[in-house]
Amino acid sequence: MRHRGSRSARLRGVVLVGALLAGACGQGPDEVLTRAAGPGQASSTTSSTAPTTTMPPPAPTATPSASPTTEPAVTPGTDDAPGGGTPSPPEAPGARSLKVTEVARGLDTVWAMAFDPDGRLWFTERGGRLTRLGEPARNVAGVVESGEGGLMGLEIDGRGRVFVMYTSATDNRVVRLEPDGSQTVLVDGIARAAIHNGGRLSFGPQGSLYAATGDAATPELAQDQASRNGKVLRIDPDGGGAEVFTSGHRNVQGLCADADGRLRATEHGPDRGDEVNTLTAGFNGGWPGSVGTGIQNYTPTIAPAGCAVYTGGLISSWQGSMLFVTLKGQDLRRLTFGVGGSVTGEEVLFDGDFGRLRDVAVAPDGSVYLATSNRDGRGSPAGGDDRILRVAPG
Repeated sequence: MRHRGSRSARLRGVVLVGALLAGACGQGPDEVLTRAAGPGQASSTTSSTAPTTTMPPPAPTATPSASPTTEPAVTPGTDDAPGGGTPSPPEAPGARSLKVTEVARGLDTVWAMAFDPDGRLWFTERGGRLTRLGEPARNVAGVVESGEGGLMGLEIDGRGRVFVMYTSATDNRVVRLEPDGSQTVLVDGIARAAIHNGGRLSFGPQGSLYAATGDAATPELAQDQASRNGKVLRIDPDGGGAEVFTSGHRNVQGLCADADGRLRATEHGPDRGDEVNTLTAGFNGGWPGSVGTGIQNYTPTIAPAGCAVYTGGLISSWQGSMLFVTLKGQDLRRLTFGVGGSVTGEEVLFDGDFGRLRDVAVAPDGSVYLATSNRDGRGSPAGGDDRILRVAPG
């Protein structure tokens, strides 16, 4: 297993061009990261992509968060303990470059991102803040940040309605946030715990809202059909109520649907067997009886997190690929699929460059947004963390 050095040591080759953002959220030009190509930046079974950076048009920065709450130390054998992965080979000469621009900084554990019908980016911070980029943050009432719980999943439908999943004082729940500031509870009574809260939301086939729930550190709940834990729930976004769509999950952290309605998920294993799965109604992931049975599996673990299917036109070679980020692996990954749905290739990008990554989203213009999670109690925050980054061709 590779042992990672400090983030500052890994970024010695980074040249900062132009003025840096002042303070935690100072106004001014975006930070531009220009990185020379070198070993360990990208690896691929299908293509080779070198993450280098220059500056796109400036974007507003977000208001800083309060200081993060430190979580208890991770116990041995947990899925998200700090660590590394397999070293990446040197990138191929002449590889296409990408530019990475910082669009928000001074944040605290960005958990989820979503774009509204106007193309504006929204994001959640685990402590309870919901922000539309460039506007003041609002605090979502009822959120209790505890362990891995807090304000988690976020989705926005075609009508601009905002849905979130969060930990309350008594449970985990999915709500619709109304324009007057009130909440319509769609699903509640999901057991909460210090770990394994799930929390990801995604719209999928037939306009249903899907919510991932963790096993709340009680593995047997994943196979208990009377429990909403260890499941992916299918929710009516209008009237509420939920049915079990899939079961047998330990801690799903990513949900994303492709253009054909296939729902894909990333899931944390224990000390082995992180998974990527394709979900269909009635699917059973096998937990706690089995792990590492996905269409793509990872041992040593990488703690896969948020995912998105690339449907943009800006990076044509990524069309139809599944993108997902990793916490422990500290990278962005791209999977390609064959006709039968099997994985045909994997590309690893930004290996260790930005620390822990929690979510990825595809913007209407085809650029890709990444959210860091270095202030979640398990990372090593660097200047400006946590941050939101924009990836586009160089």
